[in-house]
Amino acid sequence: MNEKHKKKQSSKRSDRKAVQRRIESSFDFERLSYEKRVQPGRGKAKLVGTLFAAILYLAAFGVAYYSWSAQLIPEELFAKIVWIFMIPASVVGCFAWLIASNRNEFPIREDIRHHIDQFEGEKGLLWRFEPLLSQLQLKKINTDVLVDASRCGELVKMAPEDICTVIHALQPQLQHANAAAITTIEENFSTTG
Repeated sequence: MNEKHKKKQSSKRSDRKAVQRRIESSFDFERLSYEKRVQPGRGKAKLVGTLFAAILYLAAFGVAYYSWSAQLIPEELFAKIVWIFMIPASVVGCFAWLIASNRNEFPIREDIRHHIDQFEGEKGLLWRFEPLLSQLQLKKINTDVLVDASRCGELVKMAPEDICTVIHALQPQLQHANAAAITTIEENFSTTG
């Protein structure tokens, strides 16, 4: 009886290790580190937005100041222009920040989509880890939608940042998975599609 229990425990451990190896061999975790990869570009994008807002505001201030010093406009109008022009300068700065941010993130998103397309293939891969994914408690990410998209071969159309978050949560979730979930994952890999 004791030997049978040891074999069962050993089998559970080897199945867990096999799933762990599948996860490690299927996904390039460095390439799927979305937040880590976009972080350096976010500072640049904020700087671009701030520069655009500052240039626009200084240009408007310069024109208003010149007009006031040449006595073309009264002092009250100059004061109003100085305050009012903060709004369009801020709007232009925000718009420039969004454009710069999107330009920085676009190649990273495309690289992640290319990697997703590689590991998903025609028959999908992420759906095979459904027992682990169904146990995840992630904010604002519906894992059921991702699993369905993986089954249909349309995971590449989903938000790359959500996919990256889910894939990075797989390994820690595996540590808490029960034997039934591990067995189901192994069965999902043994099926053809």
